[in-house]
Amino acid sequence: MVYGLWFMANSAFAAERLIEVKAKKFVYTPNIIKVNKGDTVKLRLISEDVHHGFFVDGYGVKTSAHPGQEGSLQFVADKAGRFNFRCSVTCGALHPYMIGYLYVSPNYLFWGGAFLVIFLGLISLISALRKKQKDERLKLFGIIPLDWRFPVTKFKPVRALLKSRWFPLLPIIFNLFVFTIILMAGFIGGLSAGNYNFGVMIVWILWWVLLMTFMVPIIGRFWCMMCPFPLIGDWIQRGKLVNVGRQKSWGLGKRWVSKWRNLWPLVVLFWVSTWFSGFFTVKPFATFVLLGAIILIAIITALFFEKRTFCLFICPVSGFQGLYSNFSLFGVRSRDPEICKKHVPKTCVVGSEKGYGCPWMELPYEMNRNTYCGLCFECLKTCPYDNMDVVLRPFGQDLFAERRRTDDVYNRRGTDEAFKALTMIGIFLSFFLAFQGPFGHLKDMVTAKTFGGYLGYLSESFSVDFLLLPGLTLLFAYLSKKFSGNKEVKLKQVFVNFAYCFVPVGLAVWAAFSLGIILPNGSYLLHIISDPFSWGWNLFGTSSIPWTPVFTGIMPYLQVLATAIGLLFALDFGYKFSLRTYATVEEAKRGWVPILVFLVGVHIFFIKLFTG
Repeated sequence: MVYGLWFMANSAFAAERLIEVKAKKFVYTPNIIKVNKGDTVKLRLISEDVHHGFFVDGYGVKTSAHPGQEGSLQFVADKAGRFNFRCSVTCGALHPYMIGYLYVSPNYLFWGGAFLVIFLGLISLISALRKKQKDERLKLFGIIPLDWRFPVTKFKPVRALLKSRWFPLLPIIFNLFVFTIILMAGFIGGLSAGNYNFGVMIVWILWWVLLMTFMVPIIGRFWCMMCPFPLIGDWIQRGKLVNVGRQKSWGLGKRWVSKWRNLWPLVVLFWVSTWFSGFFTVKPFATFVLLGAIILIAIITALFFEKRTFCLFICPVSGFQGLYSNFSLFGVRSRDPEICKKHVPKTCVVGSEKGYGCPWMELPYEMNRNTYCGLCFECLKTCPYDNMDVVLRPFGQDLFAERRRTDDVYNRRGTDEAFKALTMIGIFLSFFLAFQGPFGHLKDMVTAKTFGGYLGYLSESFSVDFLLLPGLTLLFAYLSKKFSGNKEVKLKQVFVNFAYCFVPVGLAVWAAFSLGIILPNGSYLLHIISDPFSWGWNLFGTSSIPWTPVFTGIMPYLQVLATAIGLLFALDFGYKFSLRTYATVEEAKRGWVPILVFLVGVHIFFIKLFTG
């Protein structure tokens, strides 16, 4: 009855909206359109430079316009919320990211998402306040013991596969073949539109989405396991690819500087690599240059430094994989520590006739985190007691692992990992606003349309990544310390401990961002697999399939869901970090409140980004 009255009243105020939209590379004017639910929208599209399209997510209506020839469409705004409208005709390099926003009031999804965030925060607060004593055994969501593990290598076919010298070499060789095509397509494609280029689409659409939604959160450094970039360096160092060659590198075998054997180099290098995101993510030749440079640097590094130094301390992708892999379900661990203690020499470190000493320079027999493990499985091959396992365990187990001696020696698990967690959030913000936002001036900045604008983008990126987000986290860490009443704990420790809350948060928002890439643009993949070099081929009969966005109507709901899942883990982990940070349960409860407020506020902001 109430809903019926509301609907009739709302319908009575429904209006006919005449809207003129001008399109030019790569922005709409107006870029934000606001109507009310029930309005009839009559839209006139005018192109100011090249052929442009206009497609409305969730409504499925579209039109296009050539210069001097207008397009038009009409629809009833009967769905409430925020809907992206996007270019449906390839118009240049940034075509997939030519986006505007249609707001249809009232925005139920935003308010519902914000309420969900607050509700989850209240549940976490109530649960924390009811705690009487510290848990002897940490449990995920109070249900699954965080120290639980199940060895998947107990199954003989799995163990046999991982102990084979052909694994993971065969996946690496397959990826080498794929990346050869990617490099050729990038070189041939030049400065053409990336959405119809094999290199751009495979790397920045398919690979990136799989990395953020599956590889890292589920398996950890799964990509490192089958990455082809270090293959030539391995061959140079070992002299062989399949059978076991030299344990001592044929290169100079220099050791990486001890004070930089942590995530700090990768914090900086990944941030620097994002300076060029407006080029290599959309232009084939820029992708070719980037990948070619990475391969060349990997080879040169292998000549001068020991083992996988490049992968550990130089590869820009390695840093976030290493940190985020602490959240993943799988890891390589020793089965019985007592066997390892008695085993001399440690073949997992020095190697044997069956395999190499850990290429990632870990001590596999005492490894308790995924950060620096590249899943090469050499330790499974070299252990004569079959005492190494691949284990399934709860999400986030590694975040609570005890510190090791090497953590202190190399200054690991401190501000390096805290800043990595926070800068990944800042980089997400920059990417989202530039590539999934409606703001043309930001697209001009990241693509260096003017030198001043480009410098402005770099300044903004540095300010957000290294000043604003760390500063806000430090402020709430300070408030946490003050609220707790604990004067002994160091502010740095509070800052670092609670920064780990942003590991699941970062994974969640990057997954949500990835949905905004793959769902609207994934159909371009069907074209490029049939015509990888844009030579008019039709290898699999899919080159003529038109651009077809899928599930874009429910995309904001999926993004809210992903964000909420990230918050769930952050809240669960956060209170556990508080218990570890402060001496008593009462201190932990009081110290948790400011951090909880901070996390809730941040997630309302994320909901606003995706839906508001």
